[in-house]
Amino acid sequence: MTAASRNSTNGRARPLRVTLISTLPPNVGIADYTGHLVRGLGGVPEVSLDVIDFSSLYPSRLYPGGKTLDLSAQPIDLPNVQVRKLLAWYNPLSWVWAGLTARGDVVHAQWWSYVLAPVYTVVLSLARLRRKRIVMTVHNALPHEGGVIRRVLNRAALSLASTYIVHDTKSQALLRKQVGSRKRIAVIPHGILEAVGAPIDRGDARRALDLPDSAKIVLHFGNIRAYKGLDDLIRAFANVRRSVPEALLLIAGNPWEDWSSYQRLIDVLGIEAAVRTHLTFIPSDQVRTFFSSADVVILPYKHFDAQSGVGARALYHSRALIVSDVGGLPDLVEDPRAIVPAGDVASLGHAIEAVLTQDSFRSRLEEQSTRRAGELNWDAIARSTASLYAEVLGYKDAAPAPDSAVIATGPRER
Repeated sequence: MTAASRNSTNGRARPLRVTLISTLPPNVGIADYTGHLVRGLGGVPEVSLDVIDFSSLYPSRLYPGGKTLDLSAQPIDLPNVQVRKLLAWYNPLSWVWAGLTARGDVVHAQWWSYVLAPVYTVVLSLARLRRKRIVMTVHNALPHEGGVIRRVLNRAALSLASTYIVHDTKSQALLRKQVGSRKRIAVIPHGILEAVGAPIDRGDARRALDLPDSAKIVLHFGNIRAYKGLDDLIRAFANVRRSVPEALLLIAGNPWEDWSSYQRLIDVLGIEAAVRTHLTFIPSDQVRTFFSSADVVILPYKHFDAQSGVGARALYHSRALIVSDVGGLPDLVEDPRAIVPAGDVASLGHAIEAVLTQDSFRSRLEEQSTRRAGELNWDAIARSTASLYAEVLGYKDAAPAPDSAVIATGPRER
């Protein structure tokens, strides 16, 4: 029972009626994150939750990722959570109906893509007219790719909330510049993302992907976009191969841009024999195979204003993780040697080489990932979120939700 919503006079929990606006499996986007959050909130007794989901999220022909559904994803099945698939990107009447029928006293919107700004503007504006309290989890404080129109749409959606949740302190500072000092911005970390299916050991995973048992595998996972720094990783990996000839670069994800520039770089550097590619959307039931096969997972992002679902998966699989020093990525690791300056190819190569050649270093990073995954549990995240709901509703006996959740974040030595 969360103290945040307990009625001090009679000991009974005050109900927290919440409508969550987001997307759930089998949709893509942030569906996996929302699914984990919904499961967590479903276990908080005082939260009465209904979810307004999308029946159609993006137009497939315009979505860079191609597929908008992941049919292997596990649906949410909670007896005390009602899910209504009301929203369709092409139907403004569905946006109006969602805004008029949001049942919660708090409307909690998950915000991640400027493309959905028209939908969210209508839904949340109507909810505000009905005197609902608007909480918004901001997964991307700024669009990953620049452009005036994208930033204008992003800012329009952000203006509709009075209280915000972000996943790290850097995003908190960035969002503060956009929404002003009077708005409440709480930091509640991004939880781990569990894999679909039973665990699989490294050997079986490599055989499933036709990878050599003796290789030292460096994994780059997720949609391929310019800001993620795959070109820097390819250059760093070419340097690593000179001292670690058994190293193999595994690239898994759907290109959101022309792949040919990356392929030319691989060819020019002469490392084509040491690179394996799966240039397609990776269904949820295959994700565990890729992470289980890897010795180290790399997030070499050039710039970033959020937290990483790929990093959350790496923690779940207890994989060694190397990240660049942007956004919330440093919060995922403990050892400063696994954090490199963004765009610094030489430092990235040295860090990868150290992990692949020093078993003790790799083991330490794996242990730290396991420990970090234990800290980022969804029960704690759900309780922090429920406390924020109670505070937003003005419950005088509510324990204040912290500006930064008590779950520890940031690089540290132990």
